[in-house]
Amino acid sequence: MKIPAKIAKVFLWPLLILLALFPPLSSGTPESASEPLRVQLAWVHQSQFAGFYVAQIRKHFEEEGLRVTLIEGGPNINPIIELQEGRADIAVAWLGNAWNLSTSGKNVTNVAQIFSGSSLAVVCRISAGVFTPKDITGKKIGVWNLGDQTVVKEMMDLLDIPQSSVQIIQQAPNGQDLIDGKVACATAMTYNEYWQILASGVPSSDLIVINPELFGIPHIEDGLYVMTDRLTSPAFREQLVKFTRALRTGWKEARIAPTLAVETVQRISPKLNKEHQQHMLESVLGVIPANTDQFGLFDLGRYKAEVNRLLSPEKITPSPERIWTYDIWNELKKLDKNTTPLTQATKFYVSSTTGMLAFKILVYFGVFTYALSGVLEAIDRGYDLWGRLILAFLSGVGGGTLRDLLIGGDRLPFYYVKDLTYPLGILVVVLITSSIVAVYQEAHHSAIFKKTKKYADILGFTALAITGAAISISSNLQWFWAPICAALTCAGGGMLRDIVVNQEPSTFKGVIYEEVALVGAFCLVIGLMIANHFEYTPIPVYLSLIFSIILIICLRLAIYKYHWRYPKFLGGTNSDHH
Repeated sequence: MKIPAKIAKVFLWPLLILLALFPPLSSGTPESASEPLRVQLAWVHQSQFAGFYVAQIRKHFEEEGLRVTLIEGGPNINPIIELQEGRADIAVAWLGNAWNLSTSGKNVTNVAQIFSGSSLAVVCRISAGVFTPKDITGKKIGVWNLGDQTVVKEMMDLLDIPQSSVQIIQQAPNGQDLIDGKVACATAMTYNEYWQILASGVPSSDLIVINPELFGIPHIEDGLYVMTDRLTSPAFREQLVKFTRALRTGWKEARIAPTLAVETVQRISPKLNKEHQQHMLESVLGVIPANTDQFGLFDLGRYKAEVNRLLSPEKITPSPERIWTYDIWNELKKLDKNTTPLTQATKFYVSSTTGMLAFKILVYFGVFTYALSGVLEAIDRGYDLWGRLILAFLSGVGGGTLRDLLIGGDRLPFYYVKDLTYPLGILVVVLITSSIVAVYQEAHHSAIFKKTKKYADILGFTALAITGAAISISSNLQWFWAPICAALTCAGGGMLRDIVVNQEPSTFKGVIYEEVALVGAFCLVIGLMIANHFEYTPIPVYLSLIFSIILIICLRLAIYKYHWRYPKFLGGTNSDHH
């Protein structure tokens, strides 16, 4: 039967609209998995990559909608070159290797870090005449030329060994050249070649193991690297996030069931020695974060230390663009629903700032000016030298003590116990101030005295408020602790001082005091949230700190000038701040 055209149109248009709004579900593979991910491993198949094999065999990659191909590496395969020449989408490589090969037009970026520690060592045979690290002079050293050669050369420089006095050669796999006596020393991974050397019959008593990190030479090893320009693709970034999540699950299961993980490795490469692979996996798990929340996290502290080596004056290798990024890490945290207001880069820059000399001077300044405020208060009350010292000490470090008790961890023992500059500085402040008052007995009644007391309080308050906020952030507390620690640091000492002198804290009776620290710290947090968008530079963090300092000083001055107080219905009184 033929359907009239008008009736067909009546039914056709609603059908087309429904199809547009609710397209049919695809029964095929998701679009993100339409292109396979080719992963170039750093070495031959072994337990070093157990998490990859577990994720593949257990179908964790497939569950993420990914098709992953694991490409075996070897002694003549550089994973970064394979990546740059388009034969891989992801490369497992060392930072030093990526740094040296990342050039304009061929930039590579670390998107996730697998190893959090280093396993690289230089193994030497005592029978070859190497009893101490300095004995490598005149010897042959075998390397893989995967970045390990730069570590060896750096170690030689630190030992004052001329590079011309040592012959560095390409070594055979598995430490064979060291076993055969062709070289006196060889680079080795403590999870791999070291065990193979022992298994070959070389006694441990004939070996010395030199750890480069003991010489202050950090070595960032297995990480996931991609071509930098491909990170502009949202689809590729999504693949990387899913790949990292699946790989994290693979390593988690390898840790839970190491025997099964080794069996999985042997399924990939049946000829491998099971006992050796068990030793390897046990060692590898020692450098992979046990806390899955830390898996993939690129350690900027270790990176900065290695960069200082890579950019030393003797080297001409320029700094590559975007050699690392937290973009994939941040997206992974969003999937985990474990995000924080401040990114890892911002937290690192804040933490680095607290370790800078300028910041330490700021803390000294805050403590000593607050101590001055305390000793002036004691003089005004007619206290003797001991009373002045007590009030100065409480004013200077009382708030910091309360803050550090709250934070705990690395903040204990207290900073003034570890650094005697604080108690000695407070003592000097008390003695100098007392000497001046002794010479000018009516000094504490003068206008200069009152101004000095006022501005000492303002400057000390500002320094300690910013210090408290920055320390809370660098201690990985939640963002809302920054204002609390800021107020506690600058006002805690004053409250302790008021308790000692049997006086109600005036800040409890309408005086606007700690509230300024809260406002300043809130502004600092907002500034740091803006700094999140500039992961490659600490300048926005510095600007946020400077702005917050200026804001606090301006607010304190305005409060003094205009006598701002709480309104009476909120508990405000007419008494002035002491």
